[in-house]
Amino acid sequence: MSSPKPTSPEAQGSPKRTPASLPPPVGLASPKAAAAAAGGKVDKNAQKAAKAAKRAAAKGLQVGEQAPAPVAQQQGAKDKGGKPAAGGGAQATKAAAAAQASGSKGGEAAGAARAGHQGAATDNTDPLQLFLHLDLPSHSSQLSHSSKSSTSNIHPSIIRLALQYSEFKIVGANARCIAMLEALKDIISSYTPPAQTNLTRHLPTTHLNPQISHLIRARPLSVSMGTAIRYLKYEISLIDQEMDVEEAKSLLLLKIDSFIRDRILLAGKVIEQHAIEKIQNGDTILTYARSSVVEGVLLEAKKQGKEFSVVVVDSRPLYEGKNLLTSLRSASIPTTYVLLSSLSLILPRISLCFLGTHALLSNGSMFSRAGTAMVAMMLKEKGVPVVCCCETYKFSERIMLDSIVGNEMASPASLLSATSTDSTTPSIPSTPSANLSPLSLLYDVSRPEDVTVVITEAGLIPVQSVPVLLRDYKPLAGL
Repeated sequence: MSSPKPTSPEAQGSPKRTPASLPPPVGLASPKAAAAAAGGKVDKNAQKAAKAAKRAAAKGLQVGEQAPAPVAQQQGAKDKGGKPAAGGGAQATKAAAAAQASGSKGGEAAGAARAGHQGAATDNTDPLQLFLHLDLPSHSSQLSHSSKSSTSNIHPSIIRLALQYSEFKIVGANARCIAMLEALKDIISSYTPPAQTNLTRHLPTTHLNPQISHLIRARPLSVSMGTAIRYLKYEISLIDQEMDVEEAKSLLLLKIDSFIRDRILLAGKVIEQHAIEKIQNGDTILTYARSSVVEGVLLEAKKQGKEFSVVVVDSRPLYEGKNLLTSLRSASIPTTYVLLSSLSLILPRISLCFLGTHALLSNGSMFSRAGTAMVAMMLKEKGVPVVCCCETYKFSERIMLDSIVGNEMASPASLLSATSTDSTTPSIPSTPSANLSPLSLLYDVSRPEDVTVVITEAGLIPVQSVPVLLRDYKPLAGL
């Protein structure tokens, strides 16, 4: 006697399930909706959800993907107990977003989510998304307008200096730092503390900070400028509160002059003497862009009778190497001028490389003009010694592994301007079109292993000794 067969859903009036109409795997439909369908108590909303799930499965959804079946969920499908079914409107939104991110094409709700997130998808494909945290240099008109609202707070020397910074009329770490210190001397000379206030408290905060903030609006401070500002504020804190104001101002002016003389000018002279010892007669020396220290080394070596030639490598947008080329030609030094794109062609001629740097980081990396990293890397691969000339006041405790997190942008107009005089050359618009995203970064980070030696006023050191000098020079500088 055969046992009775269990009652199947088909016997209860449910439609026969074919392989194409099987419910999706676990994770593609609501478990409660599936249970209700098996029990024959599927309401209209659940039937709509099942149909949407079938359509999604027929269009090729894989196991584990979120099926966009929010039709019943958005209408608040309820189970037998009257409670909202699992996976309400919030879950439907998440499912639609997941389906959109995975690239699935099934489901009506996925199409709506795709339309809603079209702007976000466009932003994700923006090639400049990694650099949105970097600001372009302020235009001179913006700086002039901002200074009009607070003329009494911003010194004229600072206003003039900020305009020169923003227009890149003063470039280079040493030049920018010296110009800033000279402007601060003007501020201190004309400073008069208010009645019943203390110079050591009022000058560095209430008076100097707005001036520095205005400079930052033009361009971010360099590492060298930050070191000089900290040094000045430290010297202000050491002033006796009972000291006469004029005497205190004279002392501060003397301290600023001492910093310029000892940490910048004399330090450069000492670096020149150390670097000249590395130059041999007949050398072909390569340098990139323009460094005031490297320029001093080459000119002093020529004065001492060294016979050598120089290759100046340059690049857009600043073309700083042109000024170095003019200086070397005036000193009758044989010089070759090439662009960065032609670097590989002149590498066989190079026997020594001198590079300047914007800052020397704690891990031994050079933070310098964009293109320096490629120059150092290619010369290292060719076995050419790479010598970094850097004053100790440019040393930084920062550690950078890339040039994306911290950098500075130049105006893209310099990249879009055509320099060719040929009438047959197609003109380039000065403003970018909708499908063009110009990017002009000013700095990059060189690998520590690409630098052979660092020459400072303290002598020749490996890049691994940068933290040691940072530790030893801090007590002397009061930083």
